[in-house]
Amino acid sequence: MRFWYKNIIKSLQLYMRLFLNLKMINPEQIEKSEGCIIAPNHIRATDPPYIGAIFNSRVFSLAKKELFDIPILGKIIRYLDGIPIRRGTIDRSALNRAKEALNNGYRLLIFPEGTRKSSEAKPGIGKLAYEANSDIVPIFIHYPKSKLAAIFRKDSLKIVLGEKIKIKDFGDFENRKEAYRYIAKYTLEKIMELENEC
Repeated sequence: MRFWYKNIIKSLQLYMRLFLNLKMINPEQIEKSEGCIIAPNHIRATDPPYIGAIFNSRVFSLAKKELFDIPILGKIIRYLDGIPIRRGTIDRSALNRAKEALNNGYRLLIFPEGTRKSSEAKPGIGKLAYEANSDIVPIFIHYPKSKLAAIFRKDSLKIVLGEKIKIKDFGDFENRKEAYRYIAKYTLEKIMELENEC
């Protein structure tokens, strides 16, 4: 792993433990997630770095192309293995890069909702999982009510990892688009079920 990449991860881990009272639930699932799609709920802009930092290895992620146009932020996202994707269309180039990362054994972070402004699963995660024959690890992230509450250990940042969703269990679909939608909807349901473990 690159020097600065590793140090950014370690710094984020330390920050989450000290200032957000990080609590990992089912951390044993981390070792089982190599080469899988990592699928968390999307609440805040800090979700990607916080989720990515719980893994001690490279995590690729799909992010809207507009973020890469922001001078400093864009360079940071690229350095941290962000893959720009054009929203509202099938970005074949981005999907191919994502599948390549999965095929090489890396984790790929995708938010099923696509954006914080949505509560419905988009079929993109189903399409990628189906085409790449990649399993999905659902994750639920819960933020503390305030940073002070976390510092004084009254609340905590909780990250719950769920059981791996095995793509082979879905079987064959006559209609591919129907398959993508079903996988995406099922994944989001599994993510939201993890809230009970908080």
